[in-house]
Amino acid sequence: WVIADFGSGVLHWATDNYGNGKTPVMGGIIAAFQGHHSAPWTIAQRGFCNNVYKLCIPFGIVPMLAINAIAPPDVVFFMATFCVFEIMSQEFHKWSHQLKSETPGWVNWLQDSGLTIARKPHALHHLAPFEGNYCIISGICNPVLDQSGFFRRLERVVYSLNGIESNAW
Repeated sequence: WVIADFGSGVLHWATDNYGNGKTPVMGGIIAAFQGHHSAPWTIAQRGFCNNVYKLCIPFGIVPMLAINAIAPPDVVFFMATFCVFEIMSQEFHKWSHQLKSETPGWVNWLQDSGLTIARKPHALHHLAPFEGNYCIISGICNPVLDQSGFFRRLERVVYSLNGIESNAW
C-alpha cells in the first residue's frame, strides 16, 4: 500500500511533467493527467471503467502475464497487488474530487481513516506552484517526498540524462 502510494506519485509526477497525448503507449494517460489540471472537476463525472481503463495498459493483464512468466509466486502476488492499487489510484483520485455527499459512506470512511487520499490533502496538488502532492492512493508518501525535494531532484536527473525540462520548470 505504501509502495503503491509511492508508485502512484511517481506515475502522476511523470505524466504531469513529461510527454503529451502523442507519446507512445502512455499518451492517453499523459493527456488525461495533464488535461485534468485545466478541468479537474471532470474526473468526478466519470464512471468507473472510463476512469480506470487507461491505467490497465501499464498495469493490467499483459504486464501481469509477463511478470507471471518470469517471477516466483510471491513476486507475482506482490506485483498483482501493486498493479491493482495503481489501477484503483485513479478511482481514489476521483473520490478526492467528489463531495462527501457524492460518495458512499464506506468511501468517506476510507478517506477519513487515511486509507485512500482525502479531499483536503489532494486539493493541495491543485494549488500553485503545482509541484507536489503527487501520490494519490493514500497520500501517505507526500509529506516525505515533498519536504525532501525528491521530485525536484528527479527532474534534475531526467534533465541531465536527456535534456528534457519538466513542465514544472
